[in-house]
Amino acid sequence: MTKIQNVAVIGAGTMGHSLAQAFAQGGCNVWLNDVEEEILNKAKKLISSNLNTLVELRMLDANQPAAILDRIQTTTKIEMAAENAQFVIEAIIEDAAAKKKMFAALDRFCPPQAILASNTSYLDIFKFVETGRPEKVLITHWFAPPHLVPLVEVVRGPQTSAETASAVKDFLIQMGKKPILITKFLPGFISNRLQAALRIEAHFLLDNGYATPEDIDEASKASFGLRIPILGLMKREDFAGLDTVQRNMNNRLYQPPEVRGSSKTLDRLIERGRLGVKTGSGFYDYHGRTAEELMRERDIKLIKLREFLRELGELP
Repeated sequence: MTKIQNVAVIGAGTMGHSLAQAFAQGGCNVWLNDVEEEILNKAKKLISSNLNTLVELRMLDANQPAAILDRIQTTTKIEMAAENAQFVIEAIIEDAAAKKKMFAALDRFCPPQAILASNTSYLDIFKFVETGRPEKVLITHWFAPPHLVPLVEVVRGPQTSAETASAVKDFLIQMGKKPILITKFLPGFISNRLQAALRIEAHFLLDNGYATPEDIDEASKASFGLRIPILGLMKREDFAGLDTVQRNMNNRLYQPPEVRGSSKTLDRLIERGRLGVKTGSGFYDYHGRTAEELMRERDIKLIKLREFLRELGELP
């Protein structure tokens, strides 16, 4: 399969702008598409800010951001973004009807050899997406922020060819990523299923008054969260002793919370317009700091942690 050089990213929001940056940093020519110029302008500002952070931390030379930005073009016209694409990833709203419509448009506008990918977290796109190239359709699930987090879950559909999956995996490795190949669809794949279990438990603790958001964050960061980057989950059990793990499972004192599909605490915050970093408050009040400032602070910490873990040989 021809080396992938031209990429289109559809959707320029939280994930899309960072995806475009990741591909451009990897040397690809990127078209970033969204429905409004305002969204694209905001995306370009965020990418520029991200690159400046990398320069400040000496992860990039001072002359590199300009070249990376030159490799990213933006457009509100999907046909322009798709015209010469070899690899396309959609990062639009998690809505089946919207994705079905999007894939139909991409199939119409993209060259026949182009690979079409979705960044969906949970939707089984293989049940509703209709294209003339099912062997070239798959999921590549990235993690925020994509330009920093190495893992990408590559999910094959029933008709995705082995050649397509292999080509995408090789491409991601060339981009400096750590792809995991999942051979059949499972909602949430690996990482999001693990995160979902933690989320259900966290909201159970909040809704029933057992803990505050601060308590939960301190407990997770200062205990098992500290071990995960070094041991993961399964090696940690080896260190604990599998006989001990077995006894803990057998005692059945832990009962998982009911999966209710809602959270009283979350509902109250959303009703008050507290949607998180993008609105300046969520579980925490960010006291007027902009999303760019908060993301920059997060990214600096992630970069320093990632580089330390690379030195230890725990990350590629």
